[in-house]
Amino acid sequence: MKIGSNGILVNQFSQVLLIRRDDTRTFAPPGGLMEKGELPTDNVVREVREETGLIVMPVRLTGLYFWPLKPTGVLNFTFRCLQRGGELQTSPESPQVGFFSTNQLPRNMLQVHRQRLEHALTHVGGAPHWQTAKTGLFTEIGRWLVFNLIYPFKDWRRARRGESPYVAPPDWRVGAFVVVRDESGQVLWIRRRDRDVWNLPGGGGRVMEPPWETAVRETYEETGLHVRLTNLTGVYVYENESHMILTFTGEVTGGTLTPNPEAAEFGWFTPGAEPPNTVPQHIERVADAVSGHSHTLFRIQSKQSVSEFE
Repeated sequence: MKIGSNGILVNQFSQVLLIRRDDTRTFAPPGGLMEKGELPTDNVVREVREETGLIVMPVRLTGLYFWPLKPTGVLNFTFRCLQRGGELQTSPESPQVGFFSTNQLPRNMLQVHRQRLEHALTHVGGAPHWQTAKTGLFTEIGRWLVFNLIYPFKDWRRARRGESPYVAPPDWRVGAFVVVRDESGQVLWIRRRDRDVWNLPGGGGRVMEPPWETAVRETYEETGLHVRLTNLTGVYVYENESHMILTFTGEVTGGTLTPNPEAAEFGWFTPGAEPPNTVPQHIERVADAVSGHSHTLFRIQSKQSVSEFE
């Protein structure tokens, strides 16, 4: 899937930073799609600066949104940001840039962007909001026009100016895992059948599947347990790769631990006291999940030998 971000910046007059997009001619918070090996936090800083000239610092993830646009869908991270410098300026992607009253937003603004803005402005900390956006005929028509008329015209215009053609950001492989704790604080681990290692319940997502649905589905398939997700504690990108892992916390709502073709046995281990043959990247994710941070953590991790997408 494609992955991107938006930055929500509010000034001292309670006005929010918006751009008018060059492609759709609608207003939106600044943002864009992620490059290979890029963290969402780095992506939002880069995109806001490219589109508005302002230097921002993301301080809190407020929303995570999946837009089921064919062929693979789009995952968006929305952050509340603080300004650290820069001066307002337009760009080829954003011919109009400015601050607008949150009580009088521009009319030509897509509902998905209004919703992300509303969630960001009302978020007071804790778990971010996550949801799947609805698409309809208007969305599909708009997408067809953008990809079949507007983008080809922009490419033709670049060629006329002797510029390089636009290269779309990569598609990402996305996986999701769940940290489940018992009453004593111990974490549920799975010993795999294919390799003698312990890892968290979870795995790779299917096409057009939001990561929170992946987390619930994979946990049930690997453990027999139904879980309710309670927080998104960590987001991890493999170094120089287009692979992203999301780690949720969850609580058991039903089911029974049952060995299966993927899981040979289960174990409950105290964080920091896992067996030697435990996947080290998962140990770090558990440490982040139980650290008590009030916001989602973002980290680069080295790619491991054990595939997380099997």
